[in-house]
Amino acid sequence: MKNTKLTLLLLAALLVGVCIGFLGNRAIIQARVRHFSRIPGNMPNHIATMLTKRLELDAAQQGQIQTVLHAYDARLQKAREDSRAMFEGIMQEMRADIAVHLTPAQTAEHDKMIAEIDQRRQEQRALRQALSLPPPGMSNPAPTAGK
Repeated sequence: MKNTKLTLLLLAALLVGVCIGFLGNRAIIQARVRHFSRIPGNMPNHIATMLTKRLELDAAQQGQIQTVLHAYDARLQKAREDSRAMFEGIMQEMRADIAVHLTPAQTAEHDKMIAEIDQRRQEQRALRQALSLPPPGMSNPAPTAGK
């Protein structure tokens, strides 16, 4: 009877520990995804907020800085897309060079691995886009200097 109670208590403690670990890990991952997904989507607002806080910009300066940031935003977005395209091209080239050295069975498995990686990347990109809402309190990204 004592061993049964002890075993059940240990099992319950183990189950609680697993649940806490799972939920904690999930919360940490979601927080990191939210953090990293916010910045590229609203880069001008993010930069303006940082500059306003750090440099204590007045309202006129905030407007001028916003204008400059929005003028460069399209160019920065294009540079990010070009960089991503260049990266994808290099990856395709590398995968082709690797495939030359593989047997037919290994090539099939390699292709399967690549498809899995691409699927995961698409899912992660969709998750980042879904979570890219501005954080609470950032609905007005350029706070006034008279805090």
